Amino acid sequence: MSTIQSPRSISDLVKVAAKYGKKAQYVSGIDLSGDRTPAGKVVVDLGSIGAINEIEEAKGKVLIGTGLNLGRLAREADGESGLLRQAASLIANPLVRNRITFLEAMDTDSPYFDITTPLVLLESKVRLQSPTAKRTISIRDFLDLATKGLKKGELPTHIEYDRMPGGERVGFFRIARMGGKGSVSAAARMKIVRNVCKDPEIVVSSLDLPPLRTKSAEKEIGGKTASEDSIKKAAALAATEILEISNSKNGYERSLIEIAVARTLRSIMEGSIAG
Repeated sequence: MSTIQSPRSISDLVKVAAKYGKKAQYVSGIDLSGDRTPAGKVVVDLGSIGAINEIEEAKGKVLIGTGLNLGRLAREADGESGLLRQAASLIANPLVRNRITFLEAMDTDSPYFDITTPLVLLESKVRLQSPTAKRTISIRDFLDLATKGLKKGELPTHIEYDRMPGGERVGFFRIARMGGKGSVSAAARMKIVRNVCKDPEIVVSSLDLPPLRTKSAEKEIGGKTASEDSIKKAAALAATEILEISNSKNGYERSLIEIAVARTLRSIMEGSIAG
């Protein structure tokens, strides 16, 4: 039977994290009495820590606690948070999303780590807390640190980002690799004025790289009329740019990137694509 920890505050939580490390499995909003957890894991119930279980909007910023599970994120995130709502819905299927917390998904070993792709697009900041200190860093710095290993007991407690300007459209798509680990995802934002794409930003996460902006794809569609041709060209350029950075010649990965970028752009341009 698994050990269950129920910290009442963030301070208690980071102490538990320091004690159990990778053995900890963070859950929220589920019935623990009938739930099964892999042997050797310590279940940490985040449900009693109100400070990390809310979505707040104030002074032009959005603040999301990492104690939320992806089910709540998919149901409750709206407005500028709509991008994360899309991502949460696609990353975790309905059977598991109510048990996977935002905190759990932000672990580099998590199969739900693609939640960081829209966070990069939103230029998010991550609030971290350890047993001895607090700090706020950019999402890009967090990805770098998380890959190398955070401090003992240090956890992301909140995600913060600026509200987007009115009129922007957002999109997200993710593809899980068949027959192996890893996934590819893409997130994008832009305005479409009279069917013309304005100020596009596209972020791609590949099998071997953290989420990155793809400037070549953005340049391809920026200032042009929304069309299937521009979508295909942008998707191909994104794949070439990302694979050059990762020094990869993997044709399968190229196809995954092209599909993810194309599906993301198509969802944004729907209704505006020239015939």
